[in-house]
Amino acid sequence: SANPVLDEKSASGELTKAAAALDSNLSELLYAFYPQGGFYRRHRDAIPGSASVLRCYSLLLYLNENWKEEDAGQLRMHFDGGGDFCPDGEDPNYIDVEPRGGTLVLFKSDQIPHEVLDTASERSAVVGWYNRAVTAADIGDLASEEDKMRAVMLLAAAGLVTVGVVSLLT
Repeated sequence: SANPVLDEKSASGELTKAAAALDSNLSELLYAFYPQGGFYRRHRDAIPGSASVLRCYSLLLYLNENWKEEDAGQLRMHFDGGGDFCPDGEDPNYIDVEPRGGTLVLFKSDQIPHEVLDTASERSAVVGWYNRAVTAADIGDLASEEDKMRAVMLLAAAGLVTVGVVSLLT
């Protein structure tokens, strides 16, 4: 495995799923600021069919030194088995993380739906993602049909130019 510390193992210690190799050149970081009344509804950070699929692990480092419970804006992490919505017939199952300064949260980007609850005061954090390397399959999955057609046309044009140059030289 490329990342044994993050591998998934059975109770007996056998490897059940090897963790993806993280690409230090593809990590993302940003400063997130939520004004009073700000929020971010339930979502996952890695969605198939988008560039976010490269995200393996999400992190949040809270910067709110004097946060109080009445300031609100907690991070709600959902564990109900749903994606961007709670599954029909399931009871909500979540934990709320207080955004106190110095709190660090790390979770799997594609597995943990989460949201920022409505804030009653300003809230800030450093947010980031550890990404895996891009594969050839990713390029095919993320390219639009128009992009694929352009690539075919470009290859055809390159082939014609090559044939033309070779015929001129011979």
